[in-house]
Amino acid sequence: MDWLDDSRGPVGGGHAPSGGTCYHLSFRSGSRATGACARASFDYITRDGTYADPDRDPAVYVESDHMPSWAVEDPIAYWDAADLHERVNGRLYVTADFALPRDLGAEDQIALAHDFATELTREESLPYTLAIHAGHDADGQEHNPHVHLMISERANDGIERSREQWFARANRGDPARGGAAKTRTLHGRAWVEHARERLAALTNQTLERLGREERVDHRSYARQGRNDQPGRHFGPAAAHLVSRGRTHDGIDGAAQAVTDQYRLETLDRGIGNLEIERQAILASEQKRLDWEWASDGGAGRGGSVTRDHDDDRTR
Repeated sequence: MDWLDDSRGPVGGGHAPSGGTCYHLSFRSGSRATGACARASFDYITRDGTYADPDRDPAVYVESDHMPSWAVEDPIAYWDAADLHERVNGRLYVTADFALPRDLGAEDQIALAHDFATELTREESLPYTLAIHAGHDADGQEHNPHVHLMISERANDGIERSREQWFARANRGDPARGGAAKTRTLHGRAWVEHARERLAALTNQTLERLGREERVDHRSYARQGRNDQPGRHFGPAAAHLVSRGRTHDGIDGAAQAVTDQYRLETLDRGIGNLEIERQAILASEQKRLDWEWASDGGAGRGGSVTRDHDDDRTR
């Protein structure tokens, strides 16, 4: 997968030492050229299929929107079709992973996630699926609530198309005879900066509406004109120790526990991404074997596939 922006740091919505809420937003793209699989990614974020494991952090809410008519009732059909019909070197989706403030009620979590997804997709009606993960720690307590958002770059212009036609090359002169056109919006530093700013604004509006004093800032300390070094993420355990007058060593211990937990979560996400790529490779190999078998044991062997750029102007 290709990273568009990697805003490293605690992914959770825990409290920073200053009392603020941690901010995290990162984007990456999944393309067939890098072995991505839209169906596997959908299963991973929604905890479906091979990822329907009760030991995994659960998906507590899932929604999809702007889908073509044939996927409105079954969004998984959209991502399956992307894997099947998107051009060989095409980009299948863009994902956004972002933190939610801790201790939000379910309705407020859903509203914030939905509002941000709408900000990114509304203008061009880009199909998307989002999933909210509870972010529970080993004791089942809310520690790291966050959202995974998959966005298709194929804009829904309201024209009825079959699955195959939807992912074909767009026809600028006669849109009804071509595929759904790909947006050029989800590219570049300016777009990423705007998205980061909008998430911060929506998060702060939610916190203000709920009467909470914390605020987030999407900018780095340097851009804020602060000389601070990025702070250690102490989390609620350390805050509890401070309230009880515990020593600095106790605070360091609590901070280390949170850091270790974050490392484990980072490793788990990495393992999940590797599993997605593994499933895509296995599926591709199975398709190749099926094709060779259907070709009477070698009629199609030695053929070549012409790869094209992920651009509606070429194919």
